[in-house]
Amino acid sequence: MPLRAACTMVLGLLLSLPAVGEQQWDSIRGAVITAPTEIGPHWFTLRNGHTGHVLDAATGHSYGTLTLSMFSPALRPHASAGMVYTYGSFYSRTYYGDRTDAVIFYDLETMSPVDEVIIPPKAAGIGHSGMIGLIDERFVGVWNITPGMSVSLVDVETRQFVGEISTPGCATVWPYARGFFMICGDGALQYIKLDESGAEAGRLRSRIFFDVEKDAIYDYSVPTADGWLFVSMEGQVFEARLVDDEIVIAEPWSILTEQDSKDGWRIGGRQPFAYNAATGIFMTLMHKNGSQDTYKQAGTELWAFNRERKRRGYRVELENPSRNIALTRDDDPVVLIVGSEDREVDVRQAQTGRLLRTITEVGGLVQVF
Repeated sequence: MPLRAACTMVLGLLLSLPAVGEQQWDSIRGAVITAPTEIGPHWFTLRNGHTGHVLDAATGHSYGTLTLSMFSPALRPHASAGMVYTYGSFYSRTYYGDRTDAVIFYDLETMSPVDEVIIPPKAAGIGHSGMIGLIDERFVGVWNITPGMSVSLVDVETRQFVGEISTPGCATVWPYARGFFMICGDGALQYIKLDESGAEAGRLRSRIFFDVEKDAIYDYSVPTADGWLFVSMEGQVFEARLVDDEIVIAEPWSILTEQDSKDGWRIGGRQPFAYNAATGIFMTLMHKNGSQDTYKQAGTELWAFNRERKRRGYRVELENPSRNIALTRDDDPVVLIVGSEDREVDVRQAQTGRLLRTITEVGGLVQVF
């Protein structure tokens, strides 16, 4: 093609392009598509590495991804505010240098960060949902270890750092009323009460109810209507409640029958049990021929229990073993089973165990709304 003709063609193409202000696509982010403003009962989040996903188990649809820091252990949805909270650690040289920690606010409509609050650079970089809690829908608590243990608090209404509470020997943040439970190294629970501003208003200590050496409880927990459920590695289920300024630990019940124990069944996983308070359904991931050392091993079966009767209703063999499950909070719940071998989530009807759908190409730490 002659040079003049080529130049004329290029000039024509350039003149046909829209002006900068009219361009549809942002060259950095691409198109921004908003998610539905009404959050469904089966919405959930997944965190995998420094990416978060927001999905609907009812349809299998993904409504967007959240770009997290390289050290964001968990997500905490806040449905009534249309937000998802997390915390992140950032280094001035990516992997080293000056460190800045922040609680980050993501808008659920656009899946974009809209604000952040700087907190002390002490947050625990452990992939665990108990590292961050939403307390009374007002305060975000972040657990710290340096190795001194403490909790940083952020007011989500004013979006300001409230302060840091020292909690030596006690870990995790499990919100209840205007305060939170913590698991302590001596075999007890601690409860920290907050005042209207988010400052410590008092603390309580439970009796010692588990033996750290013989049968420790998981550092994971699930909420009930009145408190939290804690499960030991030998399958003992405890409920902790707050009654008249006292932490009450109910007598435990076992998920294992005598025959189950003889057959070598054990609970195992990263997030190995789940509970739905509306129906009383309790679920666990189970594997065979293990020991206490296999407490993180993926479950090959899913067991469902009636918590009121303390009896197993059914068991399901899993084609894709899992370390990570969750139950939605509605009165017709589904169980989300995150595969440990394939990047997929099986969605099953909680009442029957029937497989409803499989969401492919996603995986990670699951958290329901």
